[in-house]
Amino acid sequence: MIAGVLVSNLLFAGVGYALLWRTLRGRTWTSRLSWAGVALLLGAGSVGTAVFFAAISGARATLAVAVACSAALIGVGLLFRFDIPERATNGISRIQAALFGVVAGVCLLGVVGGFRSSPWLDDAWGIWLPKGLALWHHGLDERLFVPNGIYVTFGVPDYPLWWSIVTSLDVQASVGGLDVRVMSAQLAVLVAAFVGAVARLLWGVVRPAPLAVGLLLLVLSPELWRQVQGGVADLALAIYVALFALALAAWAIEGAKWWLLVAAIAGASAVQIKTEGLGEVLIAGLVAVAFVPRARRAGVGIATGIAAAAALPWLGWQLAHDVPSRSPLGDWVDRSYLAERSERLGPTLEDLASRSLDPRSWLLLVPLAIALAGIGFIRDRRLAWLAPVVGLVLGFVFLVWAYWANPDPIGFLLSTSAYRTVDPLVLTSAVAIPLLLDRLLR
Repeated sequence: MIAGVLVSNLLFAGVGYALLWRTLRGRTWTSRLSWAGVALLLGAGSVGTAVFFAAISGARATLAVAVACSAALIGVGLLFRFDIPERATNGISRIQAALFGVVAGVCLLGVVGGFRSSPWLDDAWGIWLPKGLALWHHGLDERLFVPNGIYVTFGVPDYPLWWSIVTSLDVQASVGGLDVRVMSAQLAVLVAAFVGAVARLLWGVVRPAPLAVGLLLLVLSPELWRQVQGGVADLALAIYVALFALALAAWAIEGAKWWLLVAAIAGASAVQIKTEGLGEVLIAGLVAVAFVPRARRAGVGIATGIAAAAALPWLGWQLAHDVPSRSPLGDWVDRSYLAERSERLGPTLEDLASRSLDPRSWLLLVPLAIALAGIGFIRDRRLAWLAPVVGLVLGFVFLVWAYWANPDPIGFLLSTSAYRTVDPLVLTSAVAIPLLLDRLLR
């Protein structure tokens, strides 16, 4: 199992490095190695998405198809070169180095724990991985997604299948049969890669001290590693939504086209993981358009448009085969339907707010991001400081709306999912903290 997950992620990292190869050519091996987290996330996102598209086209989601998709992506990636400046700092102090060492040590322990854990969330082994195994053995067969009276169909058939495909590839690369621990292991690797990617992408953009503090708050949050051991898809979604938001923020600051590539891949990956991914990516893009300089709005629109367009193949397949939606879009805009369910708003607001702000789960990531943005606005009177707050508010409203329109009993729904649907809000706050704190200190 360990070898299988490592092989899959080496494949992902190889594809990611192909996207970076011409850009990083000429740099030292140490410098190239520091981009491993970025490469792994870009590779996992693009390979998982490519195999998903292949499955929609009629192929089975096998390891051979993944290798073929990877070869095609490598070929395309080697054609491009982006200007990524080699940013230098004035060195870091012993205290700062110690903080980064703690971050790395916690991530290492988290990865070990992920490989040793069986996922505790029943959705992991009851919905996500079975879908991936079905795509491996049978392909995308509509008889497993549309109630037909003959076959037992999957729950939540309208969910995208990126997480199912990635974990299925881990199983296929393993030896000795099915081992559900691949789900927790894969998620642990993605989280560690995300921490490394944020450190690499923000290195030189912000100073070491704010960066170390922000990363330390994230990795010391108990809920992060609890969810890693649950195998939850929401955490994978949060990683790519936060990476998308970070790339758009960096594009606004620096204007380097490299950030648009990161945003496009991260956003396209997010919409392939869960249905709410499309709404959260569009919210981040909308906020960026409202706050970035006018000359850079076109870039935000292009990256967001590519990400949104990546949802069309799956939406088209669902429409063509009459796949039922767990929460039909018509219910979201039906005033009479929503008015009859207004009693759901109070519990939803209370539960989502407590999950986001509870220091026993996520320390103070969300409150700290809001406080830093507020202090910056009060000091400078510049609206750009409020971009993270507006994004968090809109994301929160989006989640409330989703729970409001959902047909399931609200008590059951909140108790089984609210703790993880807030993940994109929390991780986006986490990547905003180093940027906000550094700007305040300057």
